[in-house]
Amino acid sequence: MKHAYCIVAFNNWTLLEKLIMLLDDERNDIYIHIDKNIKVYHIDHFKGFARYSRVFFLNRLSGSWGTPGLADIQLEFYKMATKTERYLYYHLLSGVCLPLKTQDEIHSFFDLHQGKEFVHFVSRPPVEEYIYKRYSLYHFFLKYVRGKGFFRKALLGVIGEKLSIMLQELFKIDRQSDIRDILSYGSNWSSVTHELAVYAVTQTDEIVKRTRHTFAPDECVLQTLVYHSDFKNNLYCKDYNDNYIANQRYIDWNRGYPYIWTANDYDELMNSGFLFARKFDMDTDSEIINRIYNEIIQKQQRD
Repeated sequence: MKHAYCIVAFNNWTLLEKLIMLLDDERNDIYIHIDKNIKVYHIDHFKGFARYSRVFFLNRLSGSWGTPGLADIQLEFYKMATKTERYLYYHLLSGVCLPLKTQDEIHSFFDLHQGKEFVHFVSRPPVEEYIYKRYSLYHFFLKYVRGKGFFRKALLGVIGEKLSIMLQELFKIDRQSDIRDILSYGSNWSSVTHELAVYAVTQTDEIVKRTRHTFAPDECVLQTLVYHSDFKNNLYCKDYNDNYIANQRYIDWNRGYPYIWTANDYDELMNSGFLFARKFDMDTDSEIINRIYNEIIQKQQRD
């Protein structure tokens, strides 16, 4: 069965082109979302970098970090892809990710662990109070914090958000009290089975209702669905200890937010055992991107 790669892209278009070429395989279809707020040349341009994979584009939504838009995009990926074909796995990647293995190696890995859900958890629920407030309170002004212009960001955004939170805490607002004990969170980057992707789509109305005016809901939606269902029994990693082995994404939060990999990290990355890594940036260090790209392309050609 084929795999669906779902890519959330904001910038780094040369990197996105390389990512598409590394994923390009007759066993894969590629789905791409380019943020609505980003000016970019004709999106069909990216289709030219795939010779074997079909490339699909989602309708463009606004998905600034921290806003509910990212959770909406994830659900739209699942909705579109599950209607197109029944895939073995649905991989959510950012446009600044790269695979660290060839497609043969990646497919062999998922064939070996077929049926497992690759979802990352920071910890078992209940979550810490400061995390819980992301979802239990209304964040009405978040869109202004992420917006442009001093007046919108400073007055409507930062000040409005703080005053709103203070008032809600004063009146003890808690919009998620019924799921307090099962609300979970972790990385949104994941690889899930067809069954879990379909289940997430069936829960769209409930998810949208609960995530409106929350902060970073893309980091809790999948985790909460999994923890409160039988899919919990299928987790690849059941440690719930912030181990990124769980989703097979090598992401370093100790040296950055997250750390941007450089050429000095090449051996660490390629020997890590992970399938994917994030974050890369062409302006920060293009050498590491080109080295990984060349290594995997050459290895795929040899195989």
